[in-house]
Amino acid sequence: MITQLSEELVWSQVVARAWCDEGFMKRLLSDPRSVLAEHDLEVPPGTEVEVVLGTGVKVDDTATVRRFILPASPPPDMFEEELVGDAMAYCGCGACGRCGACGCRCRC
Repeated sequence: MITQLSEELVWSQVVARAWCDEGFMKRLLSDPRSVLAEHDLEVPPGTEVEVVLGTGVKVDDTATVRRFILPASPPPDMFEEELVGDAMAYCGCGACGRCGACGCRCRC
């Protein structure tokens, strides 16, 4: 259960970054296995990986497919502060506010 929660948290952070960074979104949709591996979301060999546009942020698993659901944009009721907060969580640093190099609009 902890592993599932950790993966869902990381996936949420990947989603937040994709919303803020168009280039990252394109890479995620075109080469999901590589992008997910960069974020320690490994998919076993022989298992198909899909990133599909949907309405909820979640990970669905079957015996042969790991499907990552990616909303095309944040919900309309999400405040920018919430989105930036999720994106900053992606960076994992306490010094956000400095560089903006990762594309998540923080400046870590």
